[in-house]
Amino acid sequence: MITDGLSRSGNLSVFEFSGGEEGLARGACGLLGVVGDFSLEAVLKAARCLQYRGRAGAGVTLKGLYKDTNFYNFHIMFRSKEKIDELENVIGSWGVRILDKFNMVQKKYYYDYDLPIIMHYAVVPPSLDEMMYREKMSDEALYMVKMVSRFNTAFKDDARIFSSSKYNGTFLTAFELQDTIDIYNLHQFEESYYEACLIHLRWPTSKGQGLWWGPQPISLGEVAGAHNGHLSSDVSNARALEQLDIHLHVGTDSEALFLQTEYLLKKGYSLKEIEWIICRKFPQELANMSAEDLARYKEILGNPVLERMKISGPATGIILVDDVMVGLTDRDHLRSFSIGINDKVALMGSEQRAVISAAYFMNEELTMSDPEAGRVIGFEVKDKKVKRLDYGWKNNA
Repeated sequence: MITDGLSRSGNLSVFEFSGGEEGLARGACGLLGVVGDFSLEAVLKAARCLQYRGRAGAGVTLKGLYKDTNFYNFHIMFRSKEKIDELENVIGSWGVRILDKFNMVQKKYYYDYDLPIIMHYAVVPPSLDEMMYREKMSDEALYMVKMVSRFNTAFKDDARIFSSSKYNGTFLTAFELQDTIDIYNLHQFEESYYEACLIHLRWPTSKGQGLWWGPQPISLGEVAGAHNGHLSSDVSNARALEQLDIHLHVGTDSEALFLQTEYLLKKGYSLKEIEWIICRKFPQELANMSAEDLARYKEILGNPVLERMKISGPATGIILVDDVMVGLTDRDHLRSFSIGINDKVALMGSEQRAVISAAYFMNEELTMSDPEAGRVIGFEVKDKKVKRLDYGWKNNA
């Protein structure tokens, strides 16, 4: 049984797992990513063990939650109800059809918290002819991502589409994780289908666009990511994306990290090559490379756009791109990063305690490890089956 308060032997509580009164000091983000067959309740409990360092701002992404709906599921926060009709018309101007909409939050929470209006929209994408007519695009997913990014940039003072996937759902608040759980009643999804979960606690450290733009995971289409630390390479990373006509819509260093990881995966770079790009080798490591690897390394980093994608500064990141979840840590290991694996589930966390507590609450035995500095780790999940990806794995889709 999982409890919130103090417990007796054999039944540790969230409070005890967090170190009690002597738990970690506040002031850093907490990350937890899970893929496979697992209990949502156990993962939420484990993530709450990070609340003691995470302060406020908490979000949850559930992969596969909407997989059978066959339309896009927008979660939108509006700063004012007076803007809703106007902005619905903007969305309608994309050629999409709003099939259904409902308020995601029970009325009582609008009295208990200072909340934006948070709505769910079922959105039917436009036809191929519509997309070609409006944007000369034939890829439905790319079209929808472009429209959402454009909307979030143009109307950042009025609203934010913070979840825009066809399959996944992201839930955010500017409060603590328990508040996010309560406000969206996340326990209602315990018996629903999901095969991955990504959780983040705390607001970002870099400049954003206000309190409700800060919480992560940052989600756009089928990409969602959580990151802790601060990247001094944020401007360089953003410039690289601009050169690829990929524009930030939240505007943080974290978003740039997520979008460049998506770009590299979809362009078919292997995990090893992605690691080379974001975490450069020291001279002694280059000297120990095979001739073939060294030639490829120099070829990749000779590209002026990829050269800008290096991440500098403390960072642990967990990024979900379609069926792949990637975890990474910075080259100097300024942030901790732990993983736990068995044949049923794989977990990645910014602290061992989150992974260990998840295993405890799941009643699972895991093989634990802390990846080396700069290492990129990847897992694929399909139909709740988990596969660890080889270092040379690349996306051939």
